Amino acid sequence: MKTICLKNHLKEAIGLCEKITGKNLSLPILNNILISSENRILRFIATNLELGIEVEVPAKIEKRGSVAVPAGVVNNFLINLSGDENITFESQNNNLLISTANSSTLIKGQSTDDFPILPKIKIDNPVLIPVNDFISGLKSVWYACSMSSIKPEISSVFISSGKNNPLVFTATDSFRLAEKKFNYSFPELGSLLVPFRTVAETLRIFEGREGKIKLSTDKNQISIELDNIKFISRLTEGIFPDYQQIIPQKFTADVIVDKNIFTNSLKTASIFSGKLNELTIIVGSDKGSMTLKTSSADVGEHTAKIQAKATGEELKMAFNYKYIADCLPHIPSLKILLRFVGEGKPLLITGSEDTTFQYLVMPMNTL
Repeated sequence: MKTICLKNHLKEAIGLCEKITGKNLSLPILNNILISSENRILRFIATNLELGIEVEVPAKIEKRGSVAVPAGVVNNFLINLSGDENITFESQNNNLLISTANSSTLIKGQSTDDFPILPKIKIDNPVLIPVNDFISGLKSVWYACSMSSIKPEISSVFISSGKNNPLVFTATDSFRLAEKKFNYSFPELGSLLVPFRTVAETLRIFEGREGKIKLSTDKNQISIELDNIKFISRLTEGIFPDYQQIIPQKFTADVIVDKNIFTNSLKTASIFSGKLNELTIIVGSDKGSMTLKTSSADVGEHTAKIQAKATGEELKMAFNYKYIADCLPHIPSLKILLRFVGEGKPLLITGSEDTTFQYLVMPMNTL
């Protein structure tokens, strides 16, 4: 293999691939990036057997071939390489020779014979989703995933759509649930459970890009493609909880509050919160306000009355303030609607004008 490519193309491609690799003592080939060249394309592939990525960049191909080299070494080298827009990659006896106008560097590699082949996903009816919507859907809910591997189905983001069902992203850890809807559907999509790690990598790889991603699935695999990038992952096996039955339909109290005021008030209140992050919300007889209270044996106490529009019954409930704060950036409305079902029961949070995002959070038993 011998090829010439622009440095910025190389840095981006190897930077995307390097995060997928890792230290694998039993299969050291997985610590490498497979670099191959053919037909004016330089291709970079990395996998850890759970995730895989393929990135193609334009290049001047003088000789076809392939080489597998340590991802971290090549990535660090290119990050610290200054100047020299054109870089030559050349394979020599399973090693990679990197040449510029002013330098020559040899990086030791391994035989490409043992490098795994990425799964080939049969694409009959790929789904085309605006990348901004796909990223927004994941970001709106993924923080609500469970961090435990005991129940992998709730350590994943649930994506679903159907003939008459909108595109929906959902995540839960049993203490809270986040759901984001889009007002269009994909009859061919069905339902998917995307692992948390896959979501994290998807955000890293595709956030900030433009266009439409091509989403393809085949049994337990998913492929996400955009322009010159193909990202492949295993899907989680299992059944996501039937959460629709726990979303309240009747409410005993509603509170509308300015999102910025509520966000800033939560930040202040958190300074005085205890070890359990408890926050007490009080809706009293004054329907023009809502009270937030926090206290800590080590720091002190804090009480704030904020302007709000309240209707319904009076109540006093405690919540983990972090759970509430997590959802606020993903509410598209300027005003937030807090919908209470009653003391000891979950709180539903959504936008007062836009209800495409909704968030259910369980109270704490500290009162």
